[in-house]
Formats: sequence, structure tokens, C-alpha cells
Amino acid sequence: MPSTVLWFATEEFVDSDEQREQRVNEDIGGAALAVWLSSELQAKGLNASAPWPEDHGWDFSVQSTQGAYAIVCTIEDGADEERQACVQIHLGKPGRAALESADPVLHLISALLESRGANLAVE
Repeated sequence: MPSTVLWFATEEFVDSDEQREQRVNEDIGGAALAVWLSSELQAKGLNASAPWPEDHGWDFSVQSTQGAYAIVCTIEDGADEERQACVQIHLGKPGRAALESADPVLHLISALLESRGANLAVE
């Protein structure tokens, strides 16, 4: 199934102590990013679930007219000077083909991140 990965450096989206306690992998965050993004997508009228922790970060789902999306948010909590964030967007199950650039969920997520100052690198 089609997938796209968005990378960006950020000082924002720092997980709370409570979110850190819920992590599956103690060095992998993304809860604050996932909660914010899910909430923003809901405010835009999409059916986005509440995020849940996984060993690779925090996931949530989105149901739209295009199908079911799996959204993965990851921020490594290392001692690096620059925190790298990653948002993976999968239509259906994760796969190798890229999402169409005109995909409305990809477009909306990109716009939301850019509105917070993210300089996105697309993979």
C-alpha cells in the first residue's frame, strides 16, 4: 500500500512525563506530536483516533473517503542538538509505493506541520 514519510527538525512536541511513562521504547517519543496532529485532523473534520504507544513511536488511525490510514509519529529522545521528527503516512497497510502527492490526507498533514514551521523532507 502507498506510504510517505515526512522528516523535520523540531524543538516542539516534547512528551510530558505521563506520556514518557506510557512509552514502549523509552528512547522513542512522539506522543505530543501524535496527540496534536490527531486533534488538528479531527478539527478539520477527519475521523482520527486517539494515539497509542508502539515500540517505534506513537500511532493513530484516520478514516477518510480515500480509505483507512495508519499514521506513525516518532521523535528520538537523544542527546542530539537537533531533534528529528518523523511522520509516516500509510494508506491501508504499510508498503513501498509512495502516496500520490495530491493525496488529501498527506496534503493536510503537510500543511499542518508547515504551519508550525516544519521544513519537511519527503521520503
